[in-house]
Amino acid sequence: MKWLQWTPDRNGIVGVLFALVIIVCVFALVVIYFPDFQQRRASAEFGPDWDCVAQAKGDPVCVKKPGR
Repeated sequence: MKWLQWTPDRNGIVGVLFALVIIVCVFALVVIYFPDFQQRRASAEFGPDWDCVAQAKGDPVCVKKPGR
C-alpha cells in the first residue's frame, strides 16, 4: 500500500506558514471586534417589551419597559 507522503520544499513550508498566519489573524480580529458576540442577543428570549443588559459574569439583568 502506498501512503500519502508530503515532502515539502521551501515554497510548501512558506505557503503553510502563511496560511496559518492568516487564520490566526482572522481569529484574533473576530475575538477583538466581537468579544461579547453571544451576549448581544440577551433580550432575544423575552421579547421587544423588555430591556436587558448583559453582565460580564452571570446572567443578563432584564427590566420590563413601562407602559406595556
